[in-house]
Amino acid sequence: MKEIIQKLHKLNDLDIELQSIRKDLDRIPKELAAKEEEPKLLKEQIEKRKAEIIKLKMEADAMELEIKAGMEALKRYASQLNVLRTSKEFEAVKRQMEAQRGWNSENEDKALALLGQAEVKQKESDGLSAKLAEVEAALAIERARVQKDVGELTAKRDDLLAKRGELSKDVPAKELAIYDRIVVNRGQATAKVNKGFCAACHMKLPPQVHNLALLAKELVTCPSCDRILTPD
Repeated sequence: MKEIIQKLHKLNDLDIELQSIRKDLDRIPKELAAKEEEPKLLKEQIEKRKAEIIKLKMEADAMELEIKAGMEALKRYASQLNVLRTSKEFEAVKRQMEAQRGWNSENEDKALALLGQAEVKQKESDGLSAKLAEVEAALAIERARVQKDVGELTAKRDDLLAKRGELSKDVPAKELAIYDRIVVNRGQATAKVNKGFCAACHMKLPPQVHNLALLAKELVTCPSCDRILTPD
């Protein structure tokens, strides 16, 4: 039985290492997936800026058309001045021209403001594009590293599973079933006896349990945590 307990302890060491590898294999791709969200967000922001730039330029173009129409109106008013017969008509047209010049100037200011906003959005878009290029370059390196790490961990996991399978063959079915049940419930199935205490849960062992565990003539479990006790 002592030899079986020793094999269960070795089996436990393998299972602890396998648990660690499985956690890493689960964690690493998730961390990469989280990092891959950043370029997606950057692309969304770039597309938003592009849409805003298009809208601003369209509004500026509309203002340019208004300005052209206003300039044409001024020309018409100017031509009317040459054919007016009374000073009253002359003053009326001059007032219309002044009003038109005011509208034209206001529209020019609006057009310039829209183009200025478009320029700001373009600079923002350029900055986001530069950042996107940096992030994607870093991600390419990260993907290669993750692929390498996952490959190495997978190979190590497969090697440990093969060793576990070979070691399990030498453990009787009854003891192996007890061990597997504890692994499922506790993660760690064995615990050393350390100066009268269970090394896993640190509870003091009853004298009889302590002595039986040290003799290793039968499978003894900790009354507190239910793990298989192995001699120190």
